[in-house]
Amino acid sequence: MTKSTQLNNAMVPISLQEVIGKIAALTDHRDLDTLEVSLLRTVNEMLAPDWAAIYHVPENESPQFSVLTRGELLFHEGPEESFTELASTRGVTAFSIIGHSRTVIAYLLMARKQELSANEHQMMSALLRIYDNYLSVLKDSQIDRLTGLLNRHTFDFQLEKALNLIRDAYTDEKTGQMRRHKESESFFLGEIDIDHFKHINDAFGHLYGDEVLLIIARIMQSTFRKSDLIYRFGGEEFIVIVYVENDADAEMTFERLRRTVENHAFPQVGKITVSIGVTRIKDSSMPIELLGQADQALYYAKHHGRNQVNFYEKLLEEKKLHAHSSKSKVTLHES
Repeated sequence: MTKSTQLNNAMVPISLQEVIGKIAALTDHRDLDTLEVSLLRTVNEMLAPDWAAIYHVPENESPQFSVLTRGELLFHEGPEESFTELASTRGVTAFSIIGHSRTVIAYLLMARKQELSANEHQMMSALLRIYDNYLSVLKDSQIDRLTGLLNRHTFDFQLEKALNLIRDAYTDEKTGQMRRHKESESFFLGEIDIDHFKHINDAFGHLYGDEVLLIIARIMQSTFRKSDLIYRFGGEEFIVIVYVENDADAEMTFERLRRTVENHAFPQVGKITVSIGVTRIKDSSMPIELLGQADQALYYAKHHGRNQVNFYEKLLEEKKLHAHSSKSKVTLHES
């Protein structure tokens, strides 16, 4: 009988070398969704539960289902039971996942007929401590330190993934064929630039310039939904990927941001405005194409009065722009 079996007959025999290998595999990921799946599969291999699932804990909201594994199978649709019902079910154990602010950001639920031993609880605690620490490091690497928004590196990494998800939304699940785009399913990418930002830094100093960036980031977070992706793209430029009901809602959403910034009283600096270029994300869109189109619409706004929202497709229709070429360079604009 092995030492691990003597400690607990229910415990899955696993060597220290195997544990180290699994932890190394767990921390080999740079994507949060992939990391969650890796965690669940590590738990499956080490403890052989009937199923294991992760539930996120949004601020001031009840836990929301993220992903579930049952053996080798992966599920992105949650059980019919609520989190509370599942967590209180006999044989189900709930483990907390702690964020960098030391608050619970998620729960890992695990079901197994055989009760977990003290040693297995210790193993899970150690595994989740490693996961918590790595998660904090990973999130820190994706966040702009000044504004708290996602950073440029994360944008580059996530855009192709976002486009794949958007393509899935355009695909008919039954036939696998691309559906004709419906106005009720609209994704847009917006490029937002602070007008005359160089003048703000020159006249008031970089401390006030940073405060402007921080306030505008907060305005953006309150304007867009939690499901929208907001990035600090570079300097005074931001990128937003949004899903809206139709074209009119897209215009209303970005126009609301423009008006809110215009009407906000910035300490010392006074009035600030933003120029915004927007383009529709199609099922065939490529990253460089999207950035180029939004950049052209923003360039037009910058050279036609600033403090306005322009849509690339509308400018094309009105023959105010030429179609974007994939050979064109994406430029950062002078404020």
